[in-house]
Amino acid sequence: MEKVIIGQALGIAATLVTFASYQFNTKRALLIIQTIATLCTCLSFLFLGATTGFALNIVCLVRNVLFYFSSERPNLQHIFAVLLAVVMAVLGALSWQGWISLLMIVALAVNTIFMSFRNLQLFRKSILLTSSMILLYDVFIFSIGGILNEALSIVSSAVGLVRYRKRDLTNQNSEEKTEA
Repeated sequence: MEKVIIGQALGIAATLVTFASYQFNTKRALLIIQTIATLCTCLSFLFLGATTGFALNIVCLVRNVLFYFSSERPNLQHIFAVLLAVVMAVLGALSWQGWISLLMIVALAVNTIFMSFRNLQLFRKSILLTSSMILLYDVFIFSIGGILNEALSIVSSAVGLVRYRKRDLTNQNSEEKTEA
């Protein structure tokens, strides 16, 4: 029972950190904050006995560190993304919890690929899909923090999409007026 309480508490901590992370507008800041959230999520899954979630989030920790230090080399990030997606598939198979594991494997592999691009808006769009898949995994393993985390990630990503889209449209309209 104590492990479950610790796991749920860590999941809730990850939720709070993740919520803050999607409000940043630079990839490097987003990676730093998400690494902290991923560590909490990883430990949460460990305490809850969610082996696939635990194993794949270890890869996510490595991914965030690699992407942070290779942020000036996008081609290297694409190579890392493909390699990490393959590692996720292998670890997902080794930590198999049944068909529910496929949600986590596909979601985190897809998320990793989209993280390798420099487009934050595209990354936010991918979160709408991948967080929905992880949300189903969290419901299955009954991770309260995970459920909240993914629900808030979906909402935060949508807010970020709207907020930065409006700003980009405003900037684009200003540029068009000055050119005329």
